[in-house]
Amino acid sequence: MTKSAPGILVVDDADLIRTWLGQVLTASGYAVETAGSCAEALLAVEAASPGLVLLDLRLPDGSGIDLLPKLLEIDPDLVVVMITAFGEISTAVEAVKAGAHDFLEKPIDLATLQLVIARALETRRLRQQIAALREQHRWRFANVEIVGRSEAMRDVMGMVEKVADSESTVLIEGESGTGKELVARAIHANSNRKDQPFVEINCTALPENLVESELFGHERGAFTDARERKKGMVELAHGGTLFLDELGDMPLGTQAKLLRFLEDAHIRRVGGTKDLPVDVRVVAATHRDLKSMVALGTFRSDLYFRLNVFPILVPPLRERPEDIGPLASYFVDKLWRDMRRPRPVTLADSAIGALESYDWPGNVRQLKNLLERIMIMEDASEIEASHLPDDLGPTKLSGAEDDRLMVLPTAGVRLEDLERELIEQALLRTRGNITAAASLLGVSRDTLRYRLDKHGLRRSAAGPEDMDHGRA
Repeated sequence: MTKSAPGILVVDDADLIRTWLGQVLTASGYAVETAGSCAEALLAVEAASPGLVLLDLRLPDGSGIDLLPKLLEIDPDLVVVMITAFGEISTAVEAVKAGAHDFLEKPIDLATLQLVIARALETRRLRQQIAALREQHRWRFANVEIVGRSEAMRDVMGMVEKVADSESTVLIEGESGTGKELVARAIHANSNRKDQPFVEINCTALPENLVESELFGHERGAFTDARERKKGMVELAHGGTLFLDELGDMPLGTQAKLLRFLEDAHIRRVGGTKDLPVDVRVVAATHRDLKSMVALGTFRSDLYFRLNVFPILVPPLRERPEDIGPLASYFVDKLWRDMRRPRPVTLADSAIGALESYDWPGNVRQLKNLLERIMIMEDASEIEASHLPDDLGPTKLSGAEDDRLMVLPTAGVRLEDLERELIEQALLRTRGNITAAASLLGVSRDTLRYRLDKHGLRRSAAGPEDMDHGRA
């Protein structure tokens, strides 16, 4: 098939119909090939990559419906139009549900044929155009893919590309769910260490009494359950990248040992007597405000300055709404393929508009989880605004002065006082429930607890209605 004309494959066991369709479509400017069986059709699609297939429902070596998923497996963007005999409409509808674009009933009306083919090829063209646009909004590093078109994300990825080949320690900051781990993986995948291990340590998940053992390993007999020598995560990352996720949750005692390792690139296993050299590149991430934690004495200042060599701030999704559309389209496209749905699923403009009007306190992770839930619940090939949850209403403030929720006083206001007042109101409304108050304010529970300490509200926050039962 030539590149100058759209390619069409006609699959029918009747010689007369194949010949007639071939002549008609060739005269209309299409490049046409024909096949008389399932086996011939599979070979033709693999060899010629047509844009559209006219597929008869009944073939000598199988059913067109059974052949359909095999064709789409070869080319997911292939557009298939079923050809059915009179009385097979219910089967044709079943084929459309299985992934066919449309169906034609025999005897075939020439005008209808031309119209259906034109619409089907236009659908394929638009699908390819959308895919091409998506590619412009992606950064790929080995098996890492980051999506976005905002200036903020371009700045982030520009910093990733600049720092990747260096050996500098990187500190990635940003709210939970913004994609800090992906940025860390992108740094590793674009570095000279890309063929070596990428070892992730979630500092939140490490039991405090086992942190040192998990990080640096232990010798046999170092403690009761140490029946044999074990290498720690730092040692396992030798030659590669060590990713310390949620670093702000690391206990102060372990912070001192981590600092020592960063200074001299040696570790000592728990119960050991020898210092072991380890070659790793350290990338750390946190959703906490480490600078404020240093001021409060909950994070070591020397460790902070040792880690903060090359800071990268990943902005929250609400500050880059232009990324919501590309991200949502990427997730939907990936989800329908992972779920092996027979037909591609797209997002209607109404749905994208609704998604863009929401503030996403849970950031990219919340967006992905929502779309996955919708894909599980809905069978539609296009997600509309009506498919979105009712509580996903617009949350952004209008640009009109009268519509604002809060007006700045003429005399001005202290942000510290305003923050304290908002926290007090949230706690009052939720009867001291810290988790609910954090959700109301659009921050994490840990962030709210830090701000309670900051404003001296910790004691007043913990009440009988607090779900945290005194953990505040």
